[in-house]
Amino acid sequence: MDANALRKAILNGRPIVLVDERREKEADLVYPAELATSEVVNFMLEAKGMLCLAMDEEEALKRGFFRLPSKNSETNFLISVDYKDTKTGISADERALTARKIAEGLGIEHFRYPGHLHVLGGIGLNRRKGHTEASLELMELLGFKRYALIIEILDRMGSSHNLEFVREFAEDHELPIVTIRDVWKETVKRKSFLKIYAKAKLPSKYGDFEVISFENELDFKDHLVLIKRPMGNVPLVRVHSECLTGDVFSSLRCDCGGQLENSLKLIGQEGGVLIYLRQEGRGIGLKDKIRAYALQEEGYDTVEANRILGFNDDERDFSVAYQILKALGISKVRLLTNNPRKVEALKELGIDVVETIRIFGDLTEHNKSYLLTKMMKLGHELEELLGGGCDDLRGRV
Repeated sequence: MDANALRKAILNGRPIVLVDERREKEADLVYPAELATSEVVNFMLEAKGMLCLAMDEEEALKRGFFRLPSKNSETNFLISVDYKDTKTGISADERALTARKIAEGLGIEHFRYPGHLHVLGGIGLNRRKGHTEASLELMELLGFKRYALIIEILDRMGSSHNLEFVREFAEDHELPIVTIRDVWKETVKRKSFLKIYAKAKLPSKYGDFEVISFENELDFKDHLVLIKRPMGNVPLVRVHSECLTGDVFSSLRCDCGGQLENSLKLIGQEGGVLIYLRQEGRGIGLKDKIRAYALQEEGYDTVEANRILGFNDDERDFSVAYQILKALGISKVRLLTNNPRKVEALKELGIDVVETIRIFGDLTEHNKSYLLTKMMKLGHELEELLGGGCDDLRGRV
């Protein structure tokens, strides 16, 4: 994401197209409220959605704005307003004025309500990855105040879920496109959501470790780290996603428990870090993981089972691993993994993966097809483990 190019577009009066490719499959036009003009507002209204002003809800409440009664658990609607010196409040010029006055920091006493500019309260991109929250982070990233005019882009038939139309709209009007995922990654790089909470000694059969827990406002889960010192300048690191069935109950359906054990052995011998992420079932959670198991017993593979349940192939987010490494002061790693996506995720966030080291679990009759699916559909580098059995198994995937 080129922040300088985005800021230049804004200063030239061109809103940014902010795309949610993962949750809502929608896109909004976004523009700093402090720079709102009648021309910009009039253009944004061509998008045909509902023009809103996004601001941090906590600040809004302090300034006297208040929530509307709502059964909507997704979006926090606050009272709609008009600036007190407007006539009707509905014109592009008057809505732009209202937006600018909110961005100036004025309290509710300076506005009439209900009015013609809808106000949305952002609760933080770490809590909700929606357009409201992402637009505020984007404004801050580009050097503007945390107030954004946003409006959904509807296609010619009034649908908000036509991303092909969104791309055409952006191209026709020479508007830059940014995804919420782009904004999230930049936010994770710039801000610290996680800090060390407690440390203790943890003697184990693999060696004497230090165990660390965190105060975590990134995904609010209790992730753990085991450290074996000395770590060295470029420590050996394993980022291991929780697998209760494999790690604790020694399930033969996967190779997770074996990977964990072999990682601890290596780190125990050489020194290093094991990051234990609470991302059960490639991020779908324990209950749905068991549902996925049941579907696999009906003949579906692990990827197909996820999709049937309405999930992506892999729902994990390694942003928290980056923040943990950042909290530990680690920027270069030798990574124990078979998963190129994990390597790429850490590199995108700024971790220097100096070396990738394969780490395998046990190959069993129960997990052969599962491992082949991970190799063929998810890109895991398991040829060395599967060996000559690959050709025999390909027909099952």
